[in-house]
Parts: sequence; structure tokens; C-alpha cells
Amino acid sequence: MTSIMKSLSRSFTAMNSIARSSLIAVVAASLMFGFSTYSSVATAATKAKPVATVASGLPKAKHVWYIIMENKSFDATFSGLNNNTYLWKTLPSEGTLLTNYYGTGHYSQDNYTALVSGQAPLYDHQIDSPTYKDAAGSVITDKTDPNYGQFKAAGDPYTLQGSVYPSSVQTIFNQLSAAGVSWKGYAQDLGNSDSSGAAHSVTTCGAPGTDPTNSPVANPGGANATDQYVAKHFPLPWFHSIIDNANTMCDSKHSANIFDKTNGLYSDLQSESTTPAFSWISPNNCSDAHDAVCYGNNLSGGWIDPNTPGSPINYTGGLYAGDLFLKHIIPEIQASPAYKDNGLIIVSFDEGFPAYSFTGNSFQDSATPATVAASLAADSAGENLNGKNVNFEPTGPNAIVKTDASGNQLYPGPGFNAFVNRDPSVPGIIMGGAGPIAAARNDKAATADGSSSYITDNSISSADLGRTVTGTNIPDGATVGAVYNLPSWASLPKSSTSTCPTACAVSGSFQLFVNGVPMAPTGPVTGITLGARTAATDPMFDATHATLGGGDVGMVLISNFNTPGTTDSTFYNHYSFLRTLEDLFGVAKASPGLDGKGHLGFAAQAGLKPFGSDVFNKK
Repeated sequence: MTSIMKSLSRSFTAMNSIARSSLIAVVAASLMFGFSTYSSVATAATKAKPVATVASGLPKAKHVWYIIMENKSFDATFSGLNNNTYLWKTLPSEGTLLTNYYGTGHYSQDNYTALVSGQAPLYDHQIDSPTYKDAAGSVITDKTDPNYGQFKAAGDPYTLQGSVYPSSVQTIFNQLSAAGVSWKGYAQDLGNSDSSGAAHSVTTCGAPGTDPTNSPVANPGGANATDQYVAKHFPLPWFHSIIDNANTMCDSKHSANIFDKTNGLYSDLQSESTTPAFSWISPNNCSDAHDAVCYGNNLSGGWIDPNTPGSPINYTGGLYAGDLFLKHIIPEIQASPAYKDNGLIIVSFDEGFPAYSFTGNSFQDSATPATVAASLAADSAGENLNGKNVNFEPTGPNAIVKTDASGNQLYPGPGFNAFVNRDPSVPGIIMGGAGPIAAARNDKAATADGSSSYITDNSISSADLGRTVTGTNIPDGATVGAVYNLPSWASLPKSSTSTCPTACAVSGSFQLFVNGVPMAPTGPVTGITLGARTAATDPMFDATHATLGGGDVGMVLISNFNTPGTTDSTFYNHYSFLRTLEDLFGVAKASPGLDGKGHLGFAAQAGLKPFGSDVFNKK
């Protein structure tokens, strides 16, 4: 495995070789918890006060800023595979890099709810809530149930059940309010005018609202040119324990557009007394690296097109836009009085999209069967239980992991089969990721002059690895080898408001392999035929392993409690992070949680390790 990672990046190997080989061991397990009491917490807004006590190994940080980015694996971010030097080089040089920090599911929204409530994936959240409506079901109250404290969908868990949790599901924000600890959720573009007419109001916690017939808004995760905020990337509107208390939990002290001149981040940072103890920061769908081509402008500084005043001039997204955002706000935080008084900045991602795939979220698609295998192995789960790193996590009552008599997975599990294919002939299997095994395809526009093993084919993708290739001057036994795709930014019109891959042209090519060795065509090529993708030829086919988590995304922490330029290889995930916040802010007295120690949901797993002196390692 280490040799595979070296092919991705020397720096990636240096930072993340430890324990990588164990990632292939994907194990499904149900965990039994020693929970004691569950308690609702008050939601009244309170003034900030210092944290009196924290758990052993945790610092007495007075202010914490958590910035969540989107859809990138450790391979693509902290490895240097993409040109994101501020995130890749600058931030790790200033703090501690966690090389094995995992998301808990796919796709986006289930990770956000896990981060703030400890809830395992709900089907609606796995598909980013196509409608905004109350979830049907209830919280499990049987303390002997391994899913005690989890919300269970009312019907078939793999049908739409709604997405807004009842008030019985509490969050870290409820816990902080009950403990008298100030907090605030900042979201870029929150409250902006939405060109579709469905504005995301600040006072409703950023909920997508309703249409003129008072029906739930479809696709609440959509961005547009004037409002790139997406509700699925902001946790507040998805819990009745918050929105039912909007007057005290969605007011200007608890919810704001990050760039609001009066209530935004910069204004709050001007004094320590106006800076919340905990700040959640959600960039918009461009700044968080989600969209490769943005609906509106990024933060490059090109705010005004001189020919068309007020229009954006730079739609480049991905890690380029993410770097711009981080370089804009992190120095502002670091210059603040609150940060200088034992502040802590944390940057991470919701889930990992393996580096092999051009998904519309990555600038680079460089794939071989070996790197595909590495990426699939990395798209796993991980946490530390009773002092041991394990490659699994609790699945919860809705994201089922179950096999047939032959060992074939019948359901996607928390990872939603995001990067593996399933054989549609197996009864009961729910397809995920790239979909079913593909039929033969004629790529008429593919060309080559025969001088090298490379064939230009803008239709090619990593999913085509291993497929047979036939056509004029194509040698017998040829297959698709390494795949290379890059967006062609110059071909995008300025007026484009769509994201890749539907709107950005892709310059694609692949190497022709014969028996695993690059080989040139015997003459000019004008069109090829790709054979059907079968289980035998498809490198992403795996019928017996579910992707149990959200993949390795990494995390960097910057504070006076972190030694600059250090790394830690302990396995952590979103549940570990929630447990850490609960311990750091000492919420247990006001909010006992499931275990009497202040922990919600799967943050209350018996033996789950929160961050400790391994992370906060400055002596």
C-alpha cells in the first residue's frame, strides 16, 4: 500500500503512511454501549462564560473555530496532489495534522448531522435531502439496544422518510446553550437573495423554506449565481430542537452570514467579548471546494467585471476556491484578541471523494488500477476504541449492512456504496456509486496518430479502467489503462451557472494497455469501441464489502496547544470530534447525554477516544 501512495505523492507518503495498510480491512460490526441516562437540554440563549473544567488531555481553549470544507479525501488535500498550497503546506506547518481522520458516511449531509448530534446516516441525508420536511420515526429509548439514542426511520429505511429531526434529537448547540457557553453558526451567503425566489432566511436558521403553495422546497441543496449557500451544508435547520427555539437559537447572536458587516465573523472578532466560544463556519458551495465550476464568483478578488458591472469574473472552484476562502478568514481569526487568548482553529472536510475519480469536485483525474485500489481502501471508516485503531464504526438503525448467503452486500451501509459497483443480477442489491455494470460503448470522437500509447477521448473516465478497446489499428487484447482528465476552463462561457461535469468541457485521454503494458496503436485511430464493463474487468466492482464510512479526510488543528508541523496517526472520526467538543466545553453537568458524561448519539460509544495529548501535543 505504501508504494501505491508514493505514486500519488512523496509528501502524502511522508504524512500518511502510518497504518495505511490496515485500511483494506473493512469490517462491519455492531457495538454495544454502556449508556446510562438520556436527558433533554434547555435551549435558552446565554452569555459566554469561561470553560471551568475540561477532560484530561484537552486544552483549556477559550474559543474554538471549526471550518468545514467539502468532498475531498486526504489524498487530494494534504498530500499536494492538487495545487492547494495554503491548505496543504501552510496550515499543517502551523499546527497538528491528523492523517487518519474519517468522515462517517456519504454523501454530504449525513456527515453534518453526525458532527453535531452523533446520529448515524439517515437515507434522506445520504442523498442530501431532496425535500425539506420532518423525518418520520422516533428515537430508540431501549438502553439495551446497541442503537440506543439513535433516530430510527418509521418505515423501510431505504425510502424517503423526511430529513428534519424531532426535538428529542439534541445537538452540541443545545448542549452549549444549556451549559452557558456562547456559540454561533456562520454560513457564507446566508440570507442572500435567491434568484429562484426561495430565500434562505437567517431568522429561520437557514432553512430552505416553502414554495408559494406552502409545500416543502424541492432540492434544498441547490446553489445559484446570487446565493451559493446550500442548506444541506449547514446543520442548524435540520433539528426541531433548534428551529423550534428560533428566537433564541437563530437570532443574530447564533446565526449569521459570515460576511455580514454587522453580525458577521470579522465584526464579532473585533473584541473577545463579542467572539463566541464556539464558532461553526460553513463556506458556500464554491468556497468549500464542492463545485469545480462555481455558480457565482469565488473570493479571488475579481469581484467586478469592468465590462459588466456587478457580474462575477472567476468561476473557478474546487480546492483553488477553498484555498482562497481559508487564506481570507484564517488570518483574520489569528489576528483577533480571542484567538490570541488560547484560541483553537480546526479545518476539516465532511467526506472523502477518492482522488481517482473526476466527480466534478476535483481538478485532477489520474487513475491506474493500483491507485483505484488505494482509493477504494481509503474510502473506509475509522475510530479509536479502547485504545485500538479500528476500520469500522457503528452503522445505526437506518444504514443497514447485511449480506446474502453468498456474502454479497444487500444494502449500501453508511458509505452508500459511493465508490464501488454492484452486480445488478444479485437479488436485493441496492446500486450505489457509478451504477450498474456498463454496456459496450462507441466513442466515435476518440483519436490518436499512432505515435504513442495515448488516445484522446473526452468521454473516458476512471470508471472505464480495464475495459476492452477495439477499433481500426487497435492491437488485439487492448484495454483502457491509465486515465487522465482535466477540465478545460477556457471553453466555459462566463455566463455559465452550471457545475461540472455537465457544463465544463473535459480534456480526456488514456493509455492503451496490452497485457498491462502501454502500447501504441499500429496507425491512426478515429473512433474506438469499449467492451462491456463486467465484474472481471471493473476495478470498482466489489460485491462483498460495503464502504462503511466517509473515507479519510484529514484534519488540521492550529493553536498554542499544538506543536507546529506535527502529525498524529490515531484513527478519529466525526463522532470522536463531537465527543471532543463536549468534553472540551464541559457540557456534562448541564447535559448528561446518553452515558451521563455529556455525550450524544454515537459520540457516547463506550471506549471511544476523543482528542487528547496526542493531538494537543505542545509541552
